[in-house]
Amino acid sequence: MPDINAIIHEPSGVPRNEWPLILGLPFAAGVLRNPTQIAISDGAERPLPASAKTLATWPDGSIKWALLDTQASLGPMERATYHIHTDTQTATAPLETPLISKSEEATIEIGTGPLTVRLNRRGTKLFGALDHAGRPLLTTNHTADFIAADENNTHYPGLVEDAVVEEQNPLRIVVKVAGGFVADDGTRLLGWQARLYFFANQPFFKIYHTFIHDQPAPYVQLNRLRFTLPLALEGERQAALGARQSTFAHGAEPQSQDQPHSLIQHGLNRYSLIGRERIDGRGNAHGWVHLADATTGVTIKLRHPWQNYPKAYTADHAGLSIDLYPDLSAFERPMTEPGRRATEIGQTEGVRYDGPLRIPQGMAKTHEIFVHCSPPGQDARQIDAQCLAFEEPLLLQLPSEYYATTGALGPFHPFREEHWPLELKIRRFCQTPNGLGLIDYGDQVHYEPEGDTLKTRTSKNLAYELPRSILRQYLRSGEQTLFRDAEAAVSHLIDVDTVHFSSEHPEWVGGPHCPQSQNHHFADTDEKDPIGAKTSHTWLGGLLDFYFLTGYRPALEAAEACADFCRRQAPYAWKQQLTPEICDRALATDQDWPFRTEVAGWALNAMGTYYAAFRDERFLRSMEALVDLFETWQDEEGRWRTQIGSFNRGAVPALNASVLQGLQHYYQGTGDIRAHRLLLRGTGFLVEKARTREGLFYRLESPIGDESDPAAALLLEPLAFVYRETGDAQILEAGYRLFRDLVDTNQVAPYMLKDLFAFMPLLEEQGLLDAYRSPTPQQAPQTRTGPAA
Repeated sequence: MPDINAIIHEPSGVPRNEWPLILGLPFAAGVLRNPTQIAISDGAERPLPASAKTLATWPDGSIKWALLDTQASLGPMERATYHIHTDTQTATAPLETPLISKSEEATIEIGTGPLTVRLNRRGTKLFGALDHAGRPLLTTNHTADFIAADENNTHYPGLVEDAVVEEQNPLRIVVKVAGGFVADDGTRLLGWQARLYFFANQPFFKIYHTFIHDQPAPYVQLNRLRFTLPLALEGERQAALGARQSTFAHGAEPQSQDQPHSLIQHGLNRYSLIGRERIDGRGNAHGWVHLADATTGVTIKLRHPWQNYPKAYTADHAGLSIDLYPDLSAFERPMTEPGRRATEIGQTEGVRYDGPLRIPQGMAKTHEIFVHCSPPGQDARQIDAQCLAFEEPLLLQLPSEYYATTGALGPFHPFREEHWPLELKIRRFCQTPNGLGLIDYGDQVHYEPEGDTLKTRTSKNLAYELPRSILRQYLRSGEQTLFRDAEAAVSHLIDVDTVHFSSEHPEWVGGPHCPQSQNHHFADTDEKDPIGAKTSHTWLGGLLDFYFLTGYRPALEAAEACADFCRRQAPYAWKQQLTPEICDRALATDQDWPFRTEVAGWALNAMGTYYAAFRDERFLRSMEALVDLFETWQDEEGRWRTQIGSFNRGAVPALNASVLQGLQHYYQGTGDIRAHRLLLRGTGFLVEKARTREGLFYRLESPIGDESDPAAALLLEPLAFVYRETGDAQILEAGYRLFRDLVDTNQVAPYMLKDLFAFMPLLEEQGLLDAYRSPTPQQAPQTRTGPAA
């Protein structure tokens, strides 16, 4: 296959030296079978270190997705081209790096070259040793690295219960750790997990730390959660904190560490620096703390710091610490504030996190932390530059046309310059979630004033695959902020929206909380009754997209858990209830009708999506049983009746999309001809009998519901598939009218973008996107502006 030309653009204005890059690579079916044949070189054809593995395969066994690790060096804001090769004749030579691991019964030791880290596999301390350039940096005290406290200020050290090397190649090692926050009397407050990433030749590592409420109590009141590095520094020490004091400042300059220095991000756009004096600032802190002696400096940097407020950072005689949730009971908020500048008008403090954090049962939260060791003598500018590099990772970007041609994303329309009026509309449609704060970040939420504070009310819980839409627009446009926003959305879906544990409703585990919940988890604003998980609102495509693009294993685990939730909870019993007699009485006023298309349809779609990625046969019988249900349920016209009023049962096209998408993905994965037949009949019914006079899909099968429904955008992917199967012009015409109505009247909600991208290849093939083609500006004739010769 020809080389893949990839672009990388350093985003932060800071140099990168042998910087780690992790990239998911799609391949068309039959192209590649051995990941060791993947290589990468720079624009001068100099090879880069590379190590690749298979993430998913096509049915013929060839590679569908591979994960490539490499390292690149770039100057500030440098834009470079890289070439990805696949030599199918020979494998690349073995890569030699200083990265090593050694697993013993009690410890795991990692060497990166500059760093040596010893991790304990059990006990109260995760970090047994941290050496930089041969110098030990940790003290020998036995205080836990991670420690939690409840509302009674009872301390729960973070016990390590297991640690294993989960991934290893010559450029990257990942260690997975499991544990719990356990008091001296054995009481367990929360569970926790961590994944530690180590990189060849680098003096830093990163930690993904996740707490999980997996205990019987309905709520945990978390008063504090702290990460501490006890440092064995000597002599005079210099401390610095990452909080700007002017528009382009980098942080508080290093000061002699003769007393504790703290930075507290207590609200959105509000922070305080506390040391020899107190400075209260408007704005958002950069989320790092640094301590150095005459030989070595150590920095802890929290990624997405102010987005996940509140936070506190401290440098004191014991070392460095970050309060991932701070106890602010002794903190005095500023009594007065200075006048506001133009850039500060309209700023809010966001939701206030006063007192203990109430964590509902089953919720999790992940923080991404970097630990960096360096020579001493750095100023705030140098430290901030390094931390900005952690905040903004390098993204190696492939042409969107390449993603489309491989087929690994299914039908996918690349960016088209010649259709820039349409592309401009799409860019404006791609609105990303607005949530900020420890719980809200990454979700679309509605805030409501209550007294002098804001409260989190209705939460969208990322319904209808919003993360997938954001990710796919990022792949099309290359707009790097979209990747950051998609990353936040995926993380929120994995942690906050997924039910990780439930003592009263174990059947909910793995499913996402329903959208339109209050404060993410509750049925109403009293926040007493959990809304729970239902198969009517399950989507995992965005999780799988993110896993394939990054290799981030929690996304894969959450996707599998969601598919398993659907496998367990899908309404298989409905088939027995839908007897011929019941079906004949569907419109009888005394007939109960509990059958809802979205409850069964989205369950089939979720399992079909996961099965298409991994061919996991444990889902086959469950999907087949749902096809049995839809075969019984579908009437002679092709309709699946659902409850749409007190007495009426009929079609809801936007909800029928769940069934059609599920049947399509099941058929594509299995070839079951029954699913194909049901899909074609169901689509035919909607196209022929479920549209308004203007040819748009109606909201409800009822005279009072005969208005167009933008949510029918969910039909676009199956409409394209069925047209390709049948060539029925009426299906193409129905999809085209739906597309034009959505786009031209600006009714495209962000979650609908993935559906547009799945339909647009068909429109382009038929010449139906030409209406959005920009005319080519003509060169104006040159006019004389000077005096005549």
